Amino acid sequence: MSIADFQPAIWTNSSNSALKISLVSDNAIQFSPVFTYPVYGDSEQIFGYQDLVIHLAFDSITFKPFVNVKYSARLDEGSDDAEGKLLSCLPKDDVVLKDEAKWVDCFQKERETYKLPSQDCLIDEYVLDGETFAVYQTKVTDPSTEKLHRRIQIFSLLFIEAASYIDQDDPNWEIFWLFNKENKQCIGYATTYKLWHYTGSADFDKPENIKYRARISQFIILPPYQGKGHGSHLYEALFSHWIKDASVTEVTVEDPNENFDDLRDRKDLQRLYESHFFNQMPKDGEVSQEWIESNRAKYKIEKRQFNRLVEMIMMHTNSPQFRLQVKRRLYVKNYDSLIDMPEAERKDALQKSFVLLAEDYKRIVAKCRLGKRPTESDDQNAGAKKVKC
Repeated sequence: MSIADFQPAIWTNSSNSALKISLVSDNAIQFSPVFTYPVYGDSEQIFGYQDLVIHLAFDSITFKPFVNVKYSARLDEGSDDAEGKLLSCLPKDDVVLKDEAKWVDCFQKERETYKLPSQDCLIDEYVLDGETFAVYQTKVTDPSTEKLHRRIQIFSLLFIEAASYIDQDDPNWEIFWLFNKENKQCIGYATTYKLWHYTGSADFDKPENIKYRARISQFIILPPYQGKGHGSHLYEALFSHWIKDASVTEVTVEDPNENFDDLRDRKDLQRLYESHFFNQMPKDGEVSQEWIESNRAKYKIEKRQFNRLVEMIMMHTNSPQFRLQVKRRLYVKNYDSLIDMPEAERKDALQKSFVLLAEDYKRIVAKCRLGKRPTESDDQNAGAKKVKC
């Protein structure tokens, strides 16, 4: 070996590049993770190997996992445990290592008895490109999907920033599953949690009046199925389900990223348009917070989101109060940082914020194509939510 062989760079691998994920059906679709720091550390590097490739494969129906780590050379001392760190994030004693034939036999046997959740769990169906897709709601503790969730939850770590595993034993966690009904493939899922909502002392001691805030935590469409409109359908299924649930007072989202924010904005705005809410907006003067609050509760949209939607509608309808409405909200939101500024600087800061926000509103409204249904191609629904649990 030469001196060059002992340089650290020779033995250092990017874990994002080394990890290869595959979904296997009649053929295999391979893709790379977005994040690997939950598995391999903040640096997202693996030391001690040359030509490192980590194969993480799943059957596209049962999600039975398979791991095979390959390399051309490994240091005898000081190398990271590339295989062990990955296995620690997968269900114990459920992974097939290296033996591909054994793995195929295992998932083919599981497929013989594999079933989708029961019809009692079905909350929505839709047809896309001639195939039928279904959304089911189950508790995280539901035996029918508990094994599937333990296998598939690693996708949250690999594709959602700041994600962590949810408490598998907490029955307040629910999972909304999206399946292709014809071939039983899981297309994506969302984890949600119901938080008790105190609505006043009058209802405090009445069990039948207990209310909840429904929170979307993790939301992901698996990479091979993104960009086809599935994210929109899954979000609509969740929201429609909660709109009909009298115990849910509000739908919130935990730390959404930009992709999910866009999806949420478009679908919420479209829903308000189709419910003729645009026609109910005050025509003149300020849209008061009292009016906003009384209408917000009907649609179960959280306060900040509903304010933004009202502003988008005002812009779309060319309301003369649009600029004032936005600047007033921005001033209240950023009061602590603005109050100590000289007046000229404060006005300049508000104007710059207004211009940026107005441009973003224009982009969102243009994608909604109000007056007709938006095209599914507008739906960029990559795994879309941060989570802190």
